[in-house]
Amino acid sequence: MIFDIVVHGLEWASIYTIVAIGFSLIFSASRIINLAQGEFVMLGGLIGFSLYSIHLPLFIIPLISAGAVALVGVAVERMAIYPARKASPTSLIIITIAVSMILRSTAALVWGPYTFRIPGFSTFSFFSLPADYFLIIVVCIASISTIGLFLKKTRLGRSIRACSMDATGARIVGVSPERMRMFSFFISAGLGGMIGVLIAPVFYASSDIGLNLGIKGFCAAVLGGMGSIPGAIAGGIIIGLSEAVGASVASSYKDIIAPLLMLFVLYIKPRGLIGGRD
Repeated sequence: MIFDIVVHGLEWASIYTIVAIGFSLIFSASRIINLAQGEFVMLGGLIGFSLYSIHLPLFIIPLISAGAVALVGVAVERMAIYPARKASPTSLIIITIAVSMILRSTAALVWGPYTFRIPGFSTFSFFSLPADYFLIIVVCIASISTIGLFLKKTRLGRSIRACSMDATGARIVGVSPERMRMFSFFISAGLGGMIGVLIAPVFYASSDIGLNLGIKGFCAAVLGGMGSIPGAIAGGIIIGLSEAVGASVASSYKDIIAPLLMLFVLYIKPRGLIGGRD
């Protein structure tokens, strides 16, 4: 039982961590809280199902879906965020809420109010648990490692970090904050699209799954410190494991754990456990 709780907790933690990293990347590059991040995950799962329905090989579906959703992220930034780049933070948050509603409604129109399932990516099981549970965890770890190397070792990654520290100074040395914001949407949406496909064999895919995942990912990002990648990881792990323990006791109260933890931490440390950007 303890092993099952830990595995399920790490699985949920992996999902929340990827969503939280998406929040933090965009916030670091642009100071925008993108409340449509959960809808990128939703689109990933639904696009993945459509790709499966035309008999594409399973192993390439996550890559194609991630790329498609990444392009949706760029379109959202260019069409919804860029024209309002001089608006107040409150106005930008309202815009992302509107984008979230538009994406969710469009998905319901295209795919209908149904749930879809992609077959598991592996037929193996470990300790009576499907290998897809462990695949989500492994992909999350690989994604975190890749993003860390990207931000530290590549010129584009260092440019995004420069904008997160001082956008004006970055502009002076030739870095465009607008381009970095677009790239942050591209990366964050791609991550969401990829994890959306991977969770489809376990949690199914539907047009309304993004709302709940977006809330949990937001709570994880705020709990750890909005704008901090290590904070997003810490927040995702804490919430995922806490929910697994809570679900083993009373599953009907699982969804209140994330907001309660977020509020508790904010009362003690307003910038989160690790401390994000101001």
